[in-house]
This record gives sequence, structure tokens and C-alpha cells, in this order.
Amino acid sequence: MEDKKTSKFLIIYQDINTEDTFTQEQIIDATKAHVEHCRELDFKGILFLCGPLLGKEEKGMFILNAQSYKEAEEYVLRDPLIARKGYNTYLIYEIQEANAENNYLLEFYTNMEMQ
Repeated sequence: MEDKKTSKFLIIYQDINTEDTFTQEQIIDATKAHVEHCRELDFKGILFLCGPLLGKEEKGMFILNAQSYKEAEEYVLRDPLIARKGYNTYLIYEIQEANAENNYLLEFYTNMEMQ
């Protein structure tokens, strides 16, 4: 079986929906479904890290292992907090991982030609 290259994608959920009226029961139901979605992604090795961003605005963050932007977005669109319009928007960024194995990308950035 051929190993396919995976990348890490940072996803930020933002602009919490305050226009629609959600009952407390609907919020609890969506949150439970969201946690189940996180568990499934974690079990499959797709979820690398997730959690709320602390601050004045209510935002959430995921780092997912995926083969493409499209695949990462498919996981996002299945999340009940997005599907049920708990958040109005999300952002997806592919991450170029810097670590000890690649010397924190030192050679990549120091060998770039100046333009």
C-alpha cells in the first residue's frame, strides 16, 4: 500500500453565530455532536490538536492531518458546529512544519534568493 503525503492544516472557527436563536438544548446537542466529531477524527489519526482560542472573541482551533486543502475542508464541513451554523466562518491554512528534523527550516529560509 502506497503512503500518501499528508500535511497539517490549521483551521480557525470564528464569527460565532449570534443572530439565530438557539435554545440551550440545541446548543448542548450541537456541542455533544461536535465532541463526537473530534473523537472520530482523533481515533482516525486526523486530529492533531484542537481547542478554544482564549481571548475576548469566541474562536476555536484545529490542526488536522490531511492530504489536501479540500480534504481538510471536508472534515470541517462535517463538524456539527459548522453544519448547524454555530460559527459563521472558518479559515484554513496549510502549515509548513518546522521541527528538529528539518532544523526548524533554517536552510530553507537562509538559502532563498533575495529578490
